[in-house]
Amino acid sequence: MHFNLRRIFAMVAILVLSGCGPSESGNAVTLNVTGVDYAGKGISAFAVEDPSNPENRGTGMSITPYSAGGIQCCYQVPEKWHEGMTVNVIVRYPLEGETTDERSANLAKRQAEGTVKHTISVNIPEYETPARGTLWVQFLPEKQAKVVVSDLDPPHEDFPGDVKGWPEPSDEYRRKIIDRDLQLVRERLGRNQEALDELSENPIETRKTYWGVFKRTRTKDLDQYSGPEDPQFHELLQNYLVRYIENDKKEIRILEEARP
Repeated sequence: MHFNLRRIFAMVAILVLSGCGPSESGNAVTLNVTGVDYAGKGISAFAVEDPSNPENRGTGMSITPYSAGGIQCCYQVPEKWHEGMTVNVIVRYPLEGETTDERSANLAKRQAEGTVKHTISVNIPEYETPARGTLWVQFLPEKQAKVVVSDLDPPHEDFPGDVKGWPEPSDEYRRKIIDRDLQLVRERLGRNQEALDELSENPIETRKTYWGVFKRTRTKDLDQYSGPEDPQFHELLQNYLVRYIENDKKEIRILEEARP
C-alpha cells in the first residue's frame, strides 16, 4: 500500500528543525514555507504573500490529499509579533474530473469565472520572540486555511496551532486509493497468470520471449544457462511466474482486508 505517510512527515519534520534565521535587515526573520492538506482535496500549488508588500512572497510545493508538502523558501515576518498581522494564501486547487476532457472543461470554466487562483486572507497568530522556523500553512475544508509560525511540527505537544497532528485520510479517500491499487495488482496478476499458461501451452516461444526480457533486465540470472532451450531455464521461468502470482494474490488479500 501507498498509505504510509510517516516517512514524508518525518522528512518534513527534519527540514523544519533546520529552520531559518534572522535576515540581514535585523528586525525581520526569514521562514521556511510548507503546507499540510487537512481537507483531503490536495493542492496543485500555493504561495504566501504579504498584503502590504507583494515582494515578500514565498511559494509552496504541490500537496497530495491528506499529506504534507516539501519545504520551500521563503517568507519574512517581524522578529516580534504584533496585532493585526495577516498573510494572503494564494491557492491553485486541483482540477475536477476523472478524464482529461473533464479536467480541461473545468479549467476553462475556472478561467471564464476568474477562479483559477483562490486567495485566502489569514490572520497570523501570536508567535514566540524571536520568530523562527517555518510558516506552516494548514489547508482546511471549505477552502479555508490557517497559518502557524513555529519551529515545531503539528504532532508536537507544544505546537502552538489550533490544528494539531498530521491529517488522517478519510474512509472515502482510503477506499479510492485501495481500489486503484487493487485494479493495478489484479491486472498484473492476470498478465502473470496468462504468461504461466502460455509457458505450459507454448513453452518454446514463451521461453524465447522471456530470455530476451531477462537479457535486458536480469542479465546475471542467465549466466548459468545455455539458452532459452535449456530445461533449467524453463524451471527458473516457471518458478519466477509462480512466485509473482503468489505475491500478487497476497497483495490483493492485504488490500482487501485494509479497505474500510
